[in-house]
Amino acid sequence: MKPVSLYVHIPFCKLRCSYCTFYHVPHSREYEHPLVEALVAELECAARDISEPFVAPTVFVGGGTPSTLSSASLGRIFDTIAPYLCGTSEITVEVNPEDVTVELAAYLGRLGVNRISLGVQSMNECALRSLKRCKAAVNRRAMELVRNRFDNFSVDLLLGIPGSIPGDIEATVGMVLAYDPEHLSVYCLESGGDMEREASDFLAQVDTESSADEYFLVCRMLAEHGYHHYEVSNFARPGRESRHNHMYWNGGDYLGIGPGAHSQLDGRRFHNESSIESYLQNAGGLGMRRPDRRDDGQKELEEFMLALRTSRGLPLERLACPPEVPVELVDQGLAVRIGDRLVLTDRGYLVLNDILFRLIRAA
Repeated sequence: MKPVSLYVHIPFCKLRCSYCTFYHVPHSREYEHPLVEALVAELECAARDISEPFVAPTVFVGGGTPSTLSSASLGRIFDTIAPYLCGTSEITVEVNPEDVTVELAAYLGRLGVNRISLGVQSMNECALRSLKRCKAAVNRRAMELVRNRFDNFSVDLLLGIPGSIPGDIEATVGMVLAYDPEHLSVYCLESGGDMEREASDFLAQVDTESSADEYFLVCRMLAEHGYHHYEVSNFARPGRESRHNHMYWNGGDYLGIGPGAHSQLDGRRFHNESSIESYLQNAGGLGMRRPDRRDDGQKELEEFMLALRTSRGLPLERLACPPEVPVELVDQGLAVRIGDRLVLTDRGYLVLNDILFRLIRAA
């Protein structure tokens, strides 16, 4: 059967975090039932639109905040997904720490969820207030409950939080590692792009130099604790890398369900409008799909970027630039040569875009 991963976008949040640039709407019971029924209808309709029977090797339910949904809503979504799963499917749900209870963890396990992504972000009280996140004690309780129920969970952390002082991130990582997560996603806050004013004002305060220092510190700490730095922002115990992430970076097929979700099928790229109102009006239809148009140059640039952001790197034979260019990157400590591949170092990861355009210009 054709492998097609699934991504389900739940746009609900109880409140907007200071740094958030993703599409979301305030959670309400009034919206919840219609949204869930629209998600179910879209998946059923999209599944019929795929040219052949498929199986989902990975499923990721993200947002937004999927854990704001009721048990009945979560059950309805997973009942619809179930026919496309196999015995080895990796099934991840994003969860906010304040939503974690013994009952929720047990219920997600019964639904077949085998991987939790927990949005901890920080363990520093001042940073958490700045981010509009829950208290550190809530994070600790959530990690303990998830650790007791799941043998595969990931923690999200943020770097460059305005107002942070040296030592904050080291303390945060130390406290998180006490719960021995299999995976960590570590993101550097940065400004730029189209975003709401609150997020723009908050992110404008990020000190990129301090953020870079924190990044190098985290890379070093996690390496010392046996984590594999397998992608710019992702670290895992050996064999516990996110299969869903790998699917994206390797150019696999995926079907995105929900407002704002993106898809790639048989070389076609498209996305849904980021509007819950439009989504509900089109419930079950494919009318809100919008094509993503890329020329050959953009496709090649994306392929290079996806390869260079992982620890597998880029085959040297793909580079049309003079041979001295990758040699210069190695000499500058931005890359290493492993066999016939160019692999970026931690320093190189931080200037990935600069390296990418340098390679393209030289070609």
